[in-house]
Amino acid sequence: MSIKKSFYKKILAAATAFTMIFAATGCGESTAWIAKCEDMTLNSGVYIFYQTEAYSEATSKLKEDNEELDISDIKLLKTMTVEGTDITQWINSHAEEKVKIFMAVNKKFDELGLSLSAEDESTIENISESYWQYYAENYEKNGIGKDSFRQIVEFDYKKEAVFLHYYGEGGEKECADPEIGAYLEGNYSRVKTIKFDLKDSEGTELSDDEKKDVKKMAEDYLKKANSGSDFDELIEEYQEYKDKLAEEAAAEEEAAENEENSEEAAVTTAPEVTTVPEETAETEESDTDAETSEAETNDADAEETAGEEAKVTTAEEEEEAEATEAEGEEEADVTTAEEEEEAEVTTAEETEEPEETEDTEADPYANENIYKKGSEEDGYQPSEKVNNAVFNDCAVDGKAVLVEDEDNSCIYVIKRLDILERKDFFEGDQRTTILTEMFMEEFEKMAVEWADAYTVSFNSSAVKRYDPFNIQF
Repeated sequence: MSIKKSFYKKILAAATAFTMIFAATGCGESTAWIAKCEDMTLNSGVYIFYQTEAYSEATSKLKEDNEELDISDIKLLKTMTVEGTDITQWINSHAEEKVKIFMAVNKKFDELGLSLSAEDESTIENISESYWQYYAENYEKNGIGKDSFRQIVEFDYKKEAVFLHYYGEGGEKECADPEIGAYLEGNYSRVKTIKFDLKDSEGTELSDDEKKDVKKMAEDYLKKANSGSDFDELIEEYQEYKDKLAEEAAAEEEAAENEENSEEAAVTTAPEVTTVPEETAETEESDTDAETSEAETNDADAEETAGEEAKVTTAEEEEEAEATEAEGEEEADVTTAEEEEEAEVTTAEETEEPEETEDTEADPYANENIYKKGSEEDGYQPSEKVNNAVFNDCAVDGKAVLVEDEDNSCIYVIKRLDILERKDFFEGDQRTTILTEMFMEEFEKMAVEWADAYTVSFNSSAVKRYDPFNIQF
């Protein structure tokens, strides 16, 4: 994770801590600033932000040691220690160190004559405005103003610029590609996998017989992979198989629904039979005959009258029709000519427009996953058993292996590739991310040394005032 990207994680952690935060944090005149460094004075809002971050980190560590711990029990928390240090002291010392690094890096940024790009400035502004809309109320009531918040956002960009000045290309502590490569080989694995689920689409565990069939299929794919078959083609083949099963299941479900709907419709639309008494039926029939006879008489009279009127109007209608037809032919000639001209223009325009083309360049790293070597502290991806198998049992560019992941009810066929062939890890943001992992701890120690050299002094009244356990719920 690059320095700039880590900001989002930092904001979320602080936001979480704000669900139980400082009650007495309004900044008085003597406590409005937290630290000074030469000509630079830092608002207390920045310290409060780092204090909430440290509070969140401290309670997370305590929860790791004791999952049953009630972190809302403030009296209990005050009695606890983190890494052998009283929790209040641990939180405040971590916040103070962050402030030192903040001030030292800002001073060093100016000292080195560095600057942020217009794109970075725009991004900083957008991020500040976006987050402020959501968290302004909590921040402001706890003494963090909008200007302090923007400084915190901007700091991560400045920090990355200073970091790359030292560890980036041409820097005093530049890291060469072979060193990055050695780090990648020891900490990351590049793999392609085929995952065979032992649960159905609804998450229900398969029967023992079904699991045996799935395992047999996984073993067949393993044999294909180790007999020279292209692994990407095997991935595509299995995906097509899964898609086909999904389509068949959907079709069966749709057919069942249609059948059920048809049965319901048949019941709903059954015709009703009405019995009419004989006497009533005879009466209605008599009335109908009378009405029919009268209607026929009236129709005959109407036909005779219409025939006489038709004779009178036919001649006039014929004359009008001839005149209308002549006018229509003239209009048709004009309209046809206009339509032909428009058609010619449209055709010419369509012909002149260039055809749109899409960039169809294939992804050189399609179907790949990058797994970081797991640990108890950082966790395991995608699971402990699979992660250990990848790093211990899978040889780079060697044979594929089969791993049964009981915890996640699935089976993997895994092929490990050479991570040094991933050129994208040696350039751009990916390179920065790796450098950050390798050297950020060293860089921050260096920043603390700068702070000591710059003589960062703290406002003892402000530090005393902002007690992390003045919490409101």
